[in-house]
Amino acid sequence: MKWDFLKADTAPLLPSSARAVATMAAIGVLTGLISSIPSPLPEIRLDGDGLLLNAEAVPLHAGIAFAAGIAFSLWLWVKRDSGRCLLAMALILVGWLAAVNTANDVYQALVGSDLFGTVQGAKANRAALGLLLGGLAGGAVGAGLTAFGSGIPAEAIRRPRNWITVVVAGAVLGLMLYPAANLNMLPLVLVPWQALVAASIGYVLTRST
Repeated sequence: MKWDFLKADTAPLLPSSARAVATMAAIGVLTGLISSIPSPLPEIRLDGDGLLLNAEAVPLHAGIAFAAGIAFSLWLWVKRDSGRCLLAMALILVGWLAAVNTANDVYQALVGSDLFGTVQGAKANRAALGLLLGGLAGGAVGAGLTAFGSGIPAEAIRRPRNWITVVVAGAVLGLMLYPAANLNMLPLVLVPWQALVAASIGYVLTRST
């Protein structure tokens, strides 16, 4: 049957490296575009200005879409264990929330600091640096937890050089937060970040030891 590969009792089979990277990148682009749609979910904040769970600027459905895409790929290619893949999905979602809140915390800390003093343009410089460092830190945190979650069903990702690859990819693309914020274009960070992190997972899954 044409769709037999989707049956739970079918043995998973990793594709070639090129196909895995291309497929995962496409999944990342798709989930990134889905993530860019205005959130249908209500805004939830814990403890006033504490943890932000959902808002137009921090769409919870972005994390859900990305986590589901990665988890399904792991189920299809690595291990037909629904429990482990659902746990991976949950941790990847937590990683998304941690990423956006880390970026926000770093940005707020720098903007509210005395860095660059009170000279003309100091606040703008603090904001720019906050976006760059916030994106870098948030991207690394999100990618790190994505790698950690993915490593539950996929043992290959637990190897240091593999999860480091994913973290570096996330950190570098996190820098896209700066132009995305300046242009008020959320897809400018969501689409490439999710595409590269997903592609890096496809790469390390199929990379030879």
